[in-house]
Amino acid sequence: MSDQPSFKKLHEISEMLRSWNEVDGVRAIAAECGDLEGAVWSSYVGHDDAKKTVPVDNRSRFLIASPTKPIVATAAMMLVEQGEICVSDHVSKYIHEFGCGEKADIRIAHLLTHTSGLPDMLPNNEQLRRQHAPLTEYQRETNRVELVYAPGTRVHYQSTGILTLSTIIEFVSGQNTRDFLEANLFSRLGMSATELGTTDDVLNSQRPPVASMVEELEGHDQWGWNSVYWRKLGAPWGGLIANVEDLGTFCRHLLQIHAGHSGRISNSTLKSMTTNQLATFPKLRLGSSASVPWGYGWQLNWPNHPRGFGSVLSQRAYGHWGATGTLVWIDPEALIYGVILTNEPMGMENRRPMGFANSCRAAFRST
Repeated sequence: MSDQPSFKKLHEISEMLRSWNEVDGVRAIAAECGDLEGAVWSSYVGHDDAKKTVPVDNRSRFLIASPTKPIVATAAMMLVEQGEICVSDHVSKYIHEFGCGEKADIRIAHLLTHTSGLPDMLPNNEQLRRQHAPLTEYQRETNRVELVYAPGTRVHYQSTGILTLSTIIEFVSGQNTRDFLEANLFSRLGMSATELGTTDDVLNSQRPPVASMVEELEGHDQWGWNSVYWRKLGAPWGGLIANVEDLGTFCRHLLQIHAGHSGRISNSTLKSMTTNQLATFPKLRLGSSASVPWGYGWQLNWPNHPRGFGSVLSQRAYGHWGATGTLVWIDPEALIYGVILTNEPMGMENRRPMGFANSCRAAFRST
């Protein structure tokens, strides 16, 4: 059983989120925290759209950005459980044109832990987006791009590595990653508002995904976050569309696995995804394993780092932040979770969702 919540503190969190909206101008916020049994508290603040005609509620869907990555990693680990792939496999076993030069040394484990040496974004990323390139073209460019460093020697956040992981999922499963996730995860958990890349029907509906607060930026409606192209692309490094309730369902499912229940992955697989894997790379830069630990797909607790997700969560906590102003975190020690979705692009030093995570954890007192 989780700690019991202080409803006074949860009310204070609601007021904090309302202040973000009314004072700081964060237009759309949806948040939830809960435990094994379900959602304990939720809050919906602001409006989906820039014209402020559609209030945020439990139907509001957001572009969650990088929390997409551990969900794609979950798909890969399902294939590991099935014996279809091994994390020690070289990437070139599945993508032959990938394995030139130093890339021949990159293993699936490197993709899952951000130690592959691939760049985060391709040098011509903006050009590809302007051209409305398909994901296959991003992969072709990734196959050709030079490494930032030798595999397994540094931690360097790499969206292109998650793209490559997705390409392996598709090669092995015979399904595109969107369909694999829908069939093996989302539909099984009842996550009916979640999809990797959305459709024309959703975009043309009365409740399209919440618009990001970047309307003044060039290209936002042509190739940026708010464009039809980007929302339909389904980028495996950041293209998931979801509402807060669905993500809460996913978090509870993982907590239930931690508690010993059966799930879409086994307890042992979840442990490998949420245990520091960097200690297994002998050439890794000194100190990286302890200061910026990664499991397979999940970021572990970085309490003193601006890209962490909460400084008062337990050492066993894990999660992921997103550049669109989103955060998902799970604390298996306290058996609680938190999800916050906003449409405020997240800066390096001004990460409101971290304050939300800390306040949520403080709201649960020990019994």
